[in-house]
Amino acid sequence: MENPRFGRIVAFIFVILFGVMGAGAHAGMVSLVFDDGLESVYQYAFPVLSNLDLPATVGIIAGRVDTGDPDFMDSNQIRQLQKSGWEIASHSLTHKRPIDIPKFLAEEKCLLLRPVNGQRGLYDAKYKYDELGGLLENGRLLKERSSVRLVKGEPGSYYFDELIGEVTVHPFDPESAEKQQIRAVSYERELEESKNVLEGMGFQVSTYITPHNYWTPEMSALSRRFYSQVADGGDDCNRKGSTDRYWIKRYVVHTNDPAESIIALVKEHAIRENAWVVFCLHGVGSDLGWEPWDAAKLAQLAAFLKQKAVPVVTVAQGAKLWFGDKAAPGK
Repeated sequence: MENPRFGRIVAFIFVILFGVMGAGAHAGMVSLVFDDGLESVYQYAFPVLSNLDLPATVGIIAGRVDTGDPDFMDSNQIRQLQKSGWEIASHSLTHKRPIDIPKFLAEEKCLLLRPVNGQRGLYDAKYKYDELGGLLENGRLLKERSSVRLVKGEPGSYYFDELIGEVTVHPFDPESAEKQQIRAVSYERELEESKNVLEGMGFQVSTYITPHNYWTPEMSALSRRFYSQVADGGDDCNRKGSTDRYWIKRYVVHTNDPAESIIALVKEHAIRENAWVVFCLHGVGSDLGWEPWDAAKLAQLAAFLKQKAVPVVTVAQGAKLWFGDKAAPGK
């Protein structure tokens, strides 16, 4: 008579071996990256992927966490993602491009502020760049507001009028303005400070996700001081021996892209070519954000990845597997 316990052991070993063989059937892998930290990712994408035990990476704009804006995840929601195996990556401090603000710390010129007539505590100054990443007053970040009226009642805030290129500031300390001690944030500081802010909230951050999928060689070189890997755009996959750890390519997923076309990229590159396919997504299951994708399409993609045993990894995990565990900020 057959021993039931022996049968269960054999079945268990079979399942384990089948799983290992299935996972190792090809060396390609897939990463799902959700830019901007939109709340819809927590509400719709997180349950879809969690049901299949699939991880993802979420790029967080550090300056938009816990601001009260319901379009973006708060720190508690982001913390739940991290506890579930998701990777928390920096998506900059204010989502600017390096060509629109000062590039380096050395270019962070102090604003030439002057008192605003009839507005006690307010100062204004001309600003020569197209966008303003933020203002720093003796090491403290000021909060951006949508009007001069709001700035008037809040020390430590500012308003930037892009049409006329003028900044109105309500400093924490008027002496900072009078001594010209308020400076515009550079992209170098965006790289560094966004990581510091997120790590200060308790998140483990080793990956940078470039805003607008915009990247330059000089910023790639600079990012090595702060991050272990960087993901950009490019609409291409990553192949062994020809991929830069600080310029990892991603395919952008657009609203009208059917799940079948995204799955086709996985089949062609991850399965047949053993390449690393990284997808750039934004909002899911809602109309918020740039190029939102339908939650049903994400579920279809996730089911395919699970069924075919395609390895799904975070960007940090993928970089470790692809390049080895040698990169660390500052090296």
